[in-house]
Amino acid sequence: MQSGKLRNQVTFQKQINRTDELGQLVNKWVDVCTVRAEIRDVSGKEYQSSQAEQTQTDCKILIRYRKDITADMRVLCNGTYYDIKAVLEDVKRTRLELPCQKGVRYD
Repeated sequence: MQSGKLRNQVTFQKQINRTDELGQLVNKWVDVCTVRAEIRDVSGKEYQSSQAEQTQTDCKILIRYRKDITADMRVLCNGTYYDIKAVLEDVKRTRLELPCQKGVRYD
């Protein structure tokens, strides 16, 4: 993996569920780690949802191999959230390829 291509700094977040002081379940995203990554846009589409035009872009995020990255996390880069669809490792375990979607709304 060429370090010069890892131009983006990304933060991986996982969702935790906690009970607040009123006993209600609260979902919160917390940071897990921040690493350097390469982000490649693969395809995009526009669609109608809730009376508004939405866009969705499929992309790949490439990072150095880590054991703690899972498909239930999301990625944050420069204010944009990416939904991880899968975690694919190479045979030598030197990198991870993460097929993702951006343009998906998160709270």
